[in-house]
Formats: sequence, C-alpha cells, structure tokens
Amino acid sequence: MAQQSNRVLFGIGLKVCAVFLFTIMLSLSKGYKEYPLAVIIFYRSFFALLVLIVWLAWRGKFPRAIYTQRLPAHLVRAIAGIGSMFFMFAAYQLLPLADATALSYVQPLLVALFAGLILGEKLTFVRIAAIASGFGGVVVMLWHHLGSGSPANSDHIAGAILSIMGAILVAVAFIQIRRLTETEDSGAITFYFQFTTSCAATAVLIAALVWPSTFPFAGWVQSQAWVWPSLADALPLIMIGVLGGIGQIMLTEGFRFAPASVLAAFDYTGLIWAVAIGFVIFAEVPTLNVIAGAAIVIAAGLSVVWQEGRRAHGGGRNG
Repeated sequence: MAQQSNRVLFGIGLKVCAVFLFTIMLSLSKGYKEYPLAVIIFYRSFFALLVLIVWLAWRGKFPRAIYTQRLPAHLVRAIAGIGSMFFMFAAYQLLPLADATALSYVQPLLVALFAGLILGEKLTFVRIAAIASGFGGVVVMLWHHLGSGSPANSDHIAGAILSIMGAILVAVAFIQIRRLTETEDSGAITFYFQFTTSCAATAVLIAALVWPSTFPFAGWVQSQAWVWPSLADALPLIMIGVLGGIGQIMLTEGFRFAPASVLAAFDYTGLIWAVAIGFVIFAEVPTLNVIAGAAIVIAAGLSVVWQEGRRAHGGGRNG
C-alpha cells in the first residue's frame, strides 16, 4: 500500500513539474513576441522533437516506438495540435499570463462535451451542469475586456477569442489521442505531432519568402519570414522547445504512476505559476473578474474530474 501511495505521489510530482515547465515555456513565448509566430513554433516543435528522440533512444525504443499503421489518424491529431499551438501562443502574446492560463481551463470541459458527442460517452447531469457553469465562468473572465474600445482592450478581446479557439482544438486533439492510445505507443503519438508541427512551421517560413503580394493573406504570410535571433535571444528560444519536450515527457510518464482522474486536478496548478510569473516578470496583476471566473471554471473542471474518478472506480455508474 505504501509503495502504491509513493507511486501516485511521484506521478503527481511529475504532473506538477510538467505544468510548471509548460508555464515557463509560454512565458518565454510571451517575452519574445517580437519574433514571428512561425519562428517560435518552429523552435517549440523542432527542439522538443530532438528531446523526444534522445529520450526514446536512451530508453532503447527508437525508432521502434514510432512505428505506426495509423498515419492518417496521427495527421488529424497533428492538425488540431498545430492549430491549438498557433492560437495559444498568439493568445499568450496578447493577454496577461494569468488571463490566458485561466481561459485555457475551459479545455477539460470541452473534452467532456466532445467525448459525449463524438465518442458516445454518457453526458450525465453533473457533466452538463459543469460544462454550463464553466462557460459561465469564461463569460465572467471576459466581461472586463468588453467595456472599452482602446487598442489594448481590443488586443485582449482578440487574445481571449484566440485562447478559446485554442482550447477547442486542444480538446479535439485530446479526443484523437484517446483514440490513438488504444493501439499506439505514447512516443509515436508525440513524435508525429512534433514532426508534423516542425514541417508545418518550416512550410510557413518558406511560404513567407515566395508568397506573392497579390495572393490572399499576403500581409500575414510575409510577416512570418524567418528572423535570425540575436545571441542573447537564441538560448531562450531554444529553451521554449526543450522545456516543452521535457514537459511532454514528464506529462506522459506521470500517467504510468498515477490515474488520469487524479492527475487531471493538478492541471490547475498552472494558474499559481502563471500569476506568480506574470507578477514578477511582466508586472501583471489579475483582475477580480479573472479570479472569480477562474474559480468557477476550476470548480466545474474539478467536478468533472471527481465524477471521472468515481466512474473509474465503479462508483459513478448512475451519476
């Protein structure tokens, strides 16, 4: 019993560390927003891919772990993941760190909704109530961004929309991951996502060089041209990918030691890190709307986690 308890605690520790690393990664992307998104996403995916390959090789699982017969399914997961990464990085550049983090917490509620609509999982009263109240919390968080027409406030509105769009695509990616984990190694799922994202970022960087000015979206595409980082900026940009890669490995390994229903609750430690880093580095103080809305969303998310835990242990069949 004590050994099992220690395994669970170790899994929780890995999850908390992963969330912390992801928060630092997103803080770095916010701090270097003068670089095009395609450049940041390239660093995020390419160096995370290198970390993953080294980890798999160290475990003696490369290239065996990336063998797959479900490449189209990996592509669907990758497309959703690429879109979510783009939207989330853009949101973190426009919003205060705590705001963007709090808004991202709608994602577990969307997973619960999509699991019912797509995977056929039962949408119980608790789930429906949690989803509805969670979206109410999002409205509370958005309320203070809707009152002014200032340029800064317009950026916040755009950031909030991007954050929610990113959360929707993350939920789609999670649903696809649930399907893939039935047959695929976790190394393969992560590898094909990082590889596809690296290729997509590279394609955008190349397109920025050759995209004619008369073509649609020319302004945005051309703005994504490669920018060589200064020596001072190179290491932080590389660390975006390294931290993301290590965080992904810790997140994956955490599920080997503790149940998903236990680990899900520790997603919300990210708000603690986001408030602390936002205050110390960016001098950001979360508003009462964000705190109140985040509390509602977190409570709704935890109620879903609680029901998932009961269902996993056979106690929530009638919930």
